[in-house]
Amino acid sequence: MMNGENVHIATKFTADYEKLVNTVSWSVDKRQLLSIICQYHLSGKKFDSLSYLQLSDYIKKKGKWTSPLRTNFNYSLTAMLQTSFQDPYEGFEDVQNCYRLLIDKGFRNSSYTYIAATVAVLTSIEQQHDMSKCASRAMAIYGEMRKEHFFLTSYEDYPLAILLAQSEQNHHGIINEIEYYYGALSNGPFRFGNDLQFLTHILAQGSFNNRQALAERAIHWFEGLRSQGVKVKGSHYPIIGMLALLATPGQLMDEVMNLYDVLKEEKIFKWYRDMSLLVAAQLVIKDKVKDSGVATASLAVSIEAILQAQQATVFAAISAVTVSSASTSSS
Repeated sequence: MMNGENVHIATKFTADYEKLVNTVSWSVDKRQLLSIICQYHLSGKKFDSLSYLQLSDYIKKKGKWTSPLRTNFNYSLTAMLQTSFQDPYEGFEDVQNCYRLLIDKGFRNSSYTYIAATVAVLTSIEQQHDMSKCASRAMAIYGEMRKEHFFLTSYEDYPLAILLAQSEQNHHGIINEIEYYYGALSNGPFRFGNDLQFLTHILAQGSFNNRQALAERAIHWFEGLRSQGVKVKGSHYPIIGMLALLATPGQLMDEVMNLYDVLKEEKIFKWYRDMSLLVAAQLVIKDKVKDSGVATASLAVSIEAILQAQQATVFAAISAVTVSSASTSSS
């Protein structure tokens, strides 16, 4: 991306963000709003306030009082549906049906289950998977994750369990892959914890024959970003995983940093510098995935799905923190 194009992207992003701020409740975390607008820019779809609110209200009416659909997560799901489905209302019905299926298979009532359902519907359309078998397999993989890392594994891992369930490997082989990456990366600059586990799940999506090379590539991305003056946080780990799946730092670092440098100067990112890196990297990744010479078809599909899952998990995590903060301050 040329610098003039980056300035145009940043200007358009800010304009769409301001529209969204004027559309939703004042209580919504600004990071969630930045993530929502990123979703529209990733999909190439225009943000329209009226149609967005209409769909949001429709979804809210479909939820019970205790449903995540009636929390600020509603705004994120609305964005996912508008940017991922030709007919978002029909897409919502498919997601609702899949959500019920996941609950029947043992998934808990949570915003992450809605994300998992959305990812399952989208990938089953793309790859023609049997949704019921995929759900059962995902729950088995999730159970194995809990055995290995009981205190790290939570509902946040539902969406990636769905993606991992679509691998041709048996679930013991998948867990072995995850454990390899966790061990290899925890000896380097990465910190133990949920974010590192999320990163290992992403790397396990790749069909790399050389696991050591992929782990080293992730470490090189971490060190490369740090050498560019970026304060690498746990929230950046998933995007490092996606960058590592796609390319080496030598191939993509300049593009990511050029867009990051433009975005971080925008007023809307003043207090959220970490978000400006996430947005920049995701937009560059999306642009590269469209280039058939950069990624294989299967890797492109995996990265598209991971982008969805990662975006949505950020949505849900921010929503959960917002709800928790609100309940704490009112008690």
